[in-house]
Amino acid sequence: MTTEPEHTTPAPDLTIPLSAADAQALGDDGDQLAMRLGAVLHGLAQMRAGGASTDDLAHTILMSTGLTKRLEGIRDAAVRQHAAQGGSYGALANAMGVTRATAQSRRDTLLKKDPSEMEKWATDGD
Repeated sequence: MTTEPEHTTPAPDLTIPLSAADAQALGDDGDQLAMRLGAVLHGLAQMRAGGASTDDLAHTILMSTGLTKRLEGIRDAAVRQHAAQGGSYGALANAMGVTRATAQSRRDTLLKKDPSEMEKWATDGD
């Protein structure tokens, strides 16, 4: 029996391809999103390996909920800006993977509301 570690090379880093300008524009928000994504992926790996405790699962839920809220804010801001720039319902439907009628309904519903806090965060970083 050996006491050698199973893996002798360090785990590879997950690389998120961003330009320097994109990384600078995102600032700390990019680091926060990457941290949340890393935590969610770790939780997914734990679940697949069958070794997730209830505390692990709660942390995965917390991180995925925060990530989901931010992603929804980014999506809603993009939909709002797409509409403001004259983007078509057809193009929106293709981007969303839904019918044109569904895209129209979703966009029209969004535009009737004020931007959410996460949508504001997505556009101003605050």
